[in-house]
Amino acid sequence: MSRQFTKVSWLSLWALLGMALLGLPNFASAAEAPGALTLVVKNQNTDRPLAAVQVTLTERETNSSQALETDAQGRLVVEQLDPGLYSVNLTKNGFASVYEPSLRVITRKNSKIEFKLNEVQIETLVVRGRQADAFAAGSSTYLDREALRSAVGGGADPLLSLDGLPGLASASEFASFSVRGRGPRDNLIFVDDFPFDKAVHFDATLGEEEDVGGGGRFSIFAPNVISGAEFSPGGWEAAYGGRAASLLKLEVANGNPSPSASLRLDLAGYEVGYDGPAGITEDATMLISARRLDFGALFETIEELDIGEPVLRDVIIKSVIPINQQHTFEILLMDTHEDYRRNVTHVFESPNFEDAALQYSEQDSDLYGVTLRSLMGDTAVWTNKLYYRASDKLSSEGEAFPDLAPEGAPASEFPVRENIITIGEAETEIGWRSDFEAMNKWGMFSAGIRLTQIELDYSTVLDGDWIRFVYDDDDFRPDPQQRYIVLEPGNINSAIRQKETNYAGYVEQIFQHGDWDFGAGLRLERDGFADESLASPRFSVNWQPGSTIRYFATAGLFHQSPRYLELAADSSNNLKNEKISHGSVGFKYFPHSNWSVLTEAYYQNLDNLVVDLDRARGTFANLGDGSSYGVDIVVNGTLFEGLYASATYSYNDAVIDRKDGRGDVAAEFNRKHVATLGLTWEITNRWKVAGRYKYLSGRPDDSFIIHEDVLGPGQPLRYSKEITERNVGRKDSSGIVNVRVDYRRALGPIDITAFIDVINVTAASSGDETEFDYRRGVLVEDSSEAEPLIGLRLDYAW
Repeated sequence: MSRQFTKVSWLSLWALLGMALLGLPNFASAAEAPGALTLVVKNQNTDRPLAAVQVTLTERETNSSQALETDAQGRLVVEQLDPGLYSVNLTKNGFASVYEPSLRVITRKNSKIEFKLNEVQIETLVVRGRQADAFAAGSSTYLDREALRSAVGGGADPLLSLDGLPGLASASEFASFSVRGRGPRDNLIFVDDFPFDKAVHFDATLGEEEDVGGGGRFSIFAPNVISGAEFSPGGWEAAYGGRAASLLKLEVANGNPSPSASLRLDLAGYEVGYDGPAGITEDATMLISARRLDFGALFETIEELDIGEPVLRDVIIKSVIPINQQHTFEILLMDTHEDYRRNVTHVFESPNFEDAALQYSEQDSDLYGVTLRSLMGDTAVWTNKLYYRASDKLSSEGEAFPDLAPEGAPASEFPVRENIITIGEAETEIGWRSDFEAMNKWGMFSAGIRLTQIELDYSTVLDGDWIRFVYDDDDFRPDPQQRYIVLEPGNINSAIRQKETNYAGYVEQIFQHGDWDFGAGLRLERDGFADESLASPRFSVNWQPGSTIRYFATAGLFHQSPRYLELAADSSNNLKNEKISHGSVGFKYFPHSNWSVLTEAYYQNLDNLVVDLDRARGTFANLGDGSSYGVDIVVNGTLFEGLYASATYSYNDAVIDRKDGRGDVAAEFNRKHVATLGLTWEITNRWKVAGRYKYLSGRPDDSFIIHEDVLGPGQPLRYSKEITERNVGRKDSSGIVNVRVDYRRALGPIDITAFIDVINVTAASSGDETEFDYRRGVLVEDSSEAEPLIGLRLDYAW
């Protein structure tokens, strides 16, 4: 699967579609029926509605304004609005004002938008858009629904839309990302505050090293399903633990007050949805999203016949049911499926037969959760969540031998060895999460408990000895002169069937005093699989001496649990939690109401890191240590109304000592430099264009020796790659340009949205992903091409 998953060279059909849209008669715009906005304003700290908030709503095209006010429930309904873009400004004494420059009114639809205002004791500049939680880490960033669904380079994927956040590096057209030198699987992901680490499809267990370490391809979320994403690259509060690279909290969108249905067409498939009242109670809402993407059919259409046949299906249902003013009940159901097949016919189409792997994988992953949110007293909020999560994954890999067939023979005559290795990964989790927050005389108090029961059923079965031609020089070989390794069932076959109960509790207090607030928290947890009891203190400081600058610092201890697959690989893998000691300082400066500059420097001490010992035996141990330090800089601004700019720069130096006698080497996902520069221009109510330039320095590279004819006389010609030193060099850096165009208009009752998002417009080369062809003894780089992502969405509201 390391080939281009979405290589598309046929734009003529979609160009004709765009011409057809542009050529529609002008009377279509005159027929646009009015829409409406429902604004709900709450106190960010107490979640209570805010009455008498002054709201100024301005139509961008005509510059006409309305002065309005929220009612006692913090609600404001504005009807009979012409479809298009609006700006909104919210002000209330004692709270930081909020300005949202770009809200869209859709024909016939009542769109609900929630704002949260933060209480302040000093005059501040106007906050632009929704911010991260008031007491979150200083570098935390919040992206709203519009930013996620129209981000340049994001295409159809909310996770791909995170590109450009502090410390984050995304190197391709896929949804996986690394943060501050850590890997894609080190990120802590929550969906509506439910833990869910299966948010990315096609996270390979078997295959080439680039696939296995890559962290997956596409997120499980269709466009428009996620209403907001809060991202923190480090230093988050004591309520969260388990991973240490970053914290990503995704919010599934609530339904709107008016009903609407949608159909989204994609090159690979379709998505259907419903968004509107649930009919259970007066204000109950529901969102339904179902999609199916068949990339195998797409690849066949565009004659990319060697990649394989990936298919995915996702169903997401969310309902919000207000019981009364104090209690709200929520239901979240997620059902996801994927399968991938690569057989001998795909091997036949591979150039030079350079990829002869036979692969099959299938995964079902589900999450069912309920939430009861209760307002208690004047300021307290008590949230209880019950959930069930299940994942069942089966992966197998085999091999075809096209060079052993007569030259010109059809695929059916290739010798094959199917299902050489099969790995099963089944896990279920039942959990309860309870969180309590309240304002007190010192500031904000929070506490909570986590109780989970996890059952694992993992197995690895190797069907006979298997020669592998990529190996480390210290991997086990009975004869040191043997230039390959042999996986043997006795060393590889393994199984783990284990059920454990994990629990955690935390307490945190924010002390507010004038311009300062100080946070102190403690997380206590028990990890049944690692058989460890852990304590994780967390600290934060914020100082805002004036309206134009805020200083912040964080410190704390974070623990990262070992992967279940590593625990299951060998019975001797008695793995413990990795330990990350984190500290950071930074500031956020507002030189003007339209501009902000965020700078954060950090240092992390890494202990007890899990390292692989021998790939011939599947052994791991907590032997590694290291450090990671760097700085992130983010600049955001508005050049003029409708034209927005952003620039980021991240420097990271992450090193690891694997205790193999070679000392410190660069961490596998370390990139010294990552920089982006982006522009977004909302030209009119219909047209929006955006572009982003991204520079990434290369990831670490290995030193290696290629050996010829390693099987010896009388055997097929095979080469091997012996890795002599890990991560001692650098792969080539790359500069990528992404461009996106969005177009929107209403045709009677139908609202039409079309976009083309071209990743790597200039087809710039990147040396990040290479595969070793052991039949020819060469490294094969993935070819670099422009990757157009195209979508068409139809919405009907009634």
